[in-house]
Amino acid sequence: MPQPHALWVDGDGVEEVARIAVSLDGDLLLNDQILQKGNFETLDGRRQDDGSVRLVSVDRSSNEAVLLALQDGALTELQRLPAPAYQINGLCLYRDSQSLLSVFLLDERGGADQWLLDDARQPRKLRHLVMPPDAEFCTVDDARAALYVSEETVGLWRYQADPEQDPERQLLDLLAPRGAIRESASGLAVIPGGVALLDKEAGDLHLYRFADDRHHRYSVPDLDEPERLVASHDGATLNLFVVDDGDHGVRRLTLPWAQDEVIADVMPLVEPSAQTDTVALFGDAADDPAIWLNRKTPSASRILGTDKKAGLHVYDLNGTETQFLAVGRLNNVDVRYDLEGAGQRYDIAVATNRDHNSLHVFLIDPDTGELEDAGQIATGLEEIYGLCLYQDDEGLYAFPNGKSGAIEQWLLRAEGDALQGALVRKLQVDSQPEGCVADDNSGRLFVGEEDSAVWVFPAAADQPAQAEQVVAISERLHADIEGLALYPQGDQHFLVISSQGNNSYVLVDAEPPYRWRGRFRIGMNVAQGIDGVSETDGLEVTSANLGAPYTAGLLVVQDGRNRLPQAPQNFKLVPWTVIDHALQLSENGDSHE
Repeated sequence: MPQPHALWVDGDGVEEVARIAVSLDGDLLLNDQILQKGNFETLDGRRQDDGSVRLVSVDRSSNEAVLLALQDGALTELQRLPAPAYQINGLCLYRDSQSLLSVFLLDERGGADQWLLDDARQPRKLRHLVMPPDAEFCTVDDARAALYVSEETVGLWRYQADPEQDPERQLLDLLAPRGAIRESASGLAVIPGGVALLDKEAGDLHLYRFADDRHHRYSVPDLDEPERLVASHDGATLNLFVVDDGDHGVRRLTLPWAQDEVIADVMPLVEPSAQTDTVALFGDAADDPAIWLNRKTPSASRILGTDKKAGLHVYDLNGTETQFLAVGRLNNVDVRYDLEGAGQRYDIAVATNRDHNSLHVFLIDPDTGELEDAGQIATGLEEIYGLCLYQDDEGLYAFPNGKSGAIEQWLLRAEGDALQGALVRKLQVDSQPEGCVADDNSGRLFVGEEDSAVWVFPAAADQPAQAEQVVAISERLHADIEGLALYPQGDQHFLVISSQGNNSYVLVDAEPPYRWRGRFRIGMNVAQGIDGVSETDGLEVTSANLGAPYTAGLLVVQDGRNRLPQAPQNFKLVPWTVIDHALQLSENGDSHE
């Protein structure tokens, strides 16, 4: 019987379920029989919905990670990842909420590359993570999107496996005397409710359950070189397989272990259809979009995107940049149409300029969408932040806000070739606002107080400055509350809210009693090579028919983490039809969760 070096157990861990291994000679084994001879090292696998198994191993002769398919006892090589410049020290698989498969390749120098795997397309690099040097063992809890890595002389680390999350790490346990690991941290396996770690030098097996913060330590006797660990669960029984690189093969331990229920925050998922070119610099740069509608040729409409480090970007509906105005640190932007001044009519965009605490004005050519810098209007805000525009019979107004909670209302009027402003009203919320949107038809101003709630004020300048709560932070709406936008659908208007804290988007009616309509996330579009969306600041939506695929309108959102591969931030485009379908907005009038 060939001696196993690495092991993956399929199913619930009972004897008759498939056990796939790599022998010390580098051959792939199925239930202890040679499946394919080779020069493989290390192994991880996942069962697919169609019953087949995807395996990833490393061809140590070429230093390439290899994706394989196992179905009905037949093994097929699907693809090979490019050999990296480093020696692959280990690997582990992750299957996300979209059932997409990715692999983490551990770099012996300290680091890991996450690659998206797809049977039909070449692997694509998602991101790079900083890891402990010489890290050899990792495993992923798919349900919790948790990546565990052991650092032999330090302890056990946990990272976010989801590439749309921050790459921060948490130290779960340390070597003695600061922690419970006596001598070394090595093999890892996911178990219900936690993770198992092997201390190969001490011959200890550590089981961590996180829900009740429990830790168990068991002895693994009579093994020479216990290196690797595999786990499976059968109801109330935990099956642990310890792989010995010495003469003892695989030792199986069976322990009582209750099933842990994972309560996932499941919500409908939509995919972006396009993305814009990136901003120039990494970091928190792109912020807030606006949509300028070309009334003569809607498909020639433009997306305006602020850059907090540089200025204002202009994109077409394919996401290609058509213009950039290097005017300073702009935060939020909004547009209005058909304004009269100096004997002509024009469209206008206004943004908040954080360099000068001002309203930065741009004229838009109504035929081409070309923008022209039209100067600035100083405000009384010390730290200007968000902004939205409002238009009624009295004129055009801008609502800039500041980090102190102050909101100012400015009346904008054309005088000669310039736009002048006059402060006409002041509003206030208790803490920092940013996102806001005004409904020109109903006269409502919606303001997002980031850590608290969405509020609605009367937008008209002669109305009292009294606010009513629309929706508050809760289990369904997570701080920070960021971008706000209005989508009119027939007689109904929806308020779209960026729920930044859980990477989602909330819909409520934009009219009292502001009924809940649902929420969704924006996932990855593998076919188009577009990553998912996370940590959204600003967003904008239109219900105008912009041509396919935006016949029912378009949602544009800022993407705080641009992956596939890692790149500076940009904006993602989502057809409203997919949102309508996901939340069943047109099918019934009930809220959907």
